[in-house]
Amino acid sequence: MLKKILLRTLLFLFILIVGGLLTFLIANWRDQDLRPEVKSALNWQAPKVLDEANAYLLVLGLNAKEGIDPVTLGARKLNAELARYEKNRYLTVDFAESVNDPDELTFVKPKSQVCEYAETANCVAFYLARSAEQEQEILKSQHILLANFDRLTVSKTYQEIAPPHIAASIPSYASVMHAAELERMRAIRLIANGKVAQGLEQLLLLASFSQRWLENSSSLVSHMVALASVQRDLRICDELLQRFPNLQREIDPMQDWMNQFSMQRMHIAKAFAFERQVGMNIMQSTLALPEEVQDAKLQQRLIKWFNRPNAAMNMSYDWYNVRLNLLEKSGQEYFASRTEVEKKQKELLGIGTDSFYLRDPFTKNLLSISAPDYDVYIEKHYDTFAQIHLLALKLDLLKQGIPRNEIPAYIQKHAAQYSNPFDGKVLGWDAEHQQLFVELRQASNQVYQKSKMMRLNVLPRA
Repeated sequence: MLKKILLRTLLFLFILIVGGLLTFLIANWRDQDLRPEVKSALNWQAPKVLDEANAYLLVLGLNAKEGIDPVTLGARKLNAELARYEKNRYLTVDFAESVNDPDELTFVKPKSQVCEYAETANCVAFYLARSAEQEQEILKSQHILLANFDRLTVSKTYQEIAPPHIAASIPSYASVMHAAELERMRAIRLIANGKVAQGLEQLLLLASFSQRWLENSSSLVSHMVALASVQRDLRICDELLQRFPNLQREIDPMQDWMNQFSMQRMHIAKAFAFERQVGMNIMQSTLALPEEVQDAKLQQRLIKWFNRPNAAMNMSYDWYNVRLNLLEKSGQEYFASRTEVEKKQKELLGIGTDSFYLRDPFTKNLLSISAPDYDVYIEKHYDTFAQIHLLALKLDLLKQGIPRNEIPAYIQKHAAQYSNPFDGKVLGWDAEHQQLFVELRQASNQVYQKSKMMRLNVLPRA
């Protein structure tokens, strides 16, 4: 009797195990067709001919040595990067090995040359505290970098060309930010010396480049650095208005600059579309590594047996699209519904647990464990537009000469134009301190002490 029970138990376990294996094999047996939109996202192509008017080449070649054309250097570096990508589209050691160009200087940020925004209460005061002679010495020490950067600010075309690969080289954005800050320093000195029109023109030329950069940034890294450049432009403009009340006569060109900001054209969704391509490239590389690259033979065989390449790409596309589709709506809609992102992504995972899924287990495990906290970047993006709206409202109040007691009503009347992008509500007004304010979601290195409460004095300090 006991023997029969044992045999039946073993038979039941055998049927259960075999049945489970058959179910798993059947579920992962047939691959899907690669959907057209997925195929298009995977088929990244660089332009066949590089446009020498594209300022992105200047960014790549900004650290060119004296006597070397930065555009020629940038084009050479980009062609080398694209050649490495075409040769090694998978995640290989070879791709990560890039060689410094002999015509390029290695940029090391000099200490104390520029304002540290998070540590300095007023950057305009910081620059004007040093003598004109000290400033000229600094500018002279960076004359090669500044000569290259001057060409960048007057350029009209900016299109980033970067392969969607996690190991792709990142341009020297530190050089761009340092040169831009030296240009702000130079413009501030011109304004302080009474050359207001010339200084303001130089400052707004730089600020317009920051806008073009933000509008055309395709990667998340580039977008975040461009946001930082815009935040610096906004802060310097406000500090100049506080220090030099006569600048209120020049509000028109400042407003023309501010009117060029557009949440639609400068949306972070473009950077997330690139992130989707990078994520899909990582997935494709991980699940389809050629045999000579993959060292773990057992892992390689398991991936080969149970991986459905097209299904993996289709699902990766859908996974990233959950957030991207929501991002393409307004800021208010995104932040009201962002909890739906995790919910919808879990639905895509289907039957299974955090460590094992019935269909495409390798794909789903990789997707579920590799997602960074994207909301930090998204909130920083909308924080910047909150600051843009705050300064734009201040300029409008100064231009219109709105009396103090009428400011709250004016803010309410223009709530649709100057709103908090997170919730669509009006910006704050502190009547006691005569300040506009807005609370940011994320700490910023461009704000003094990384304060999340942004305040602008509407009237110049006495």
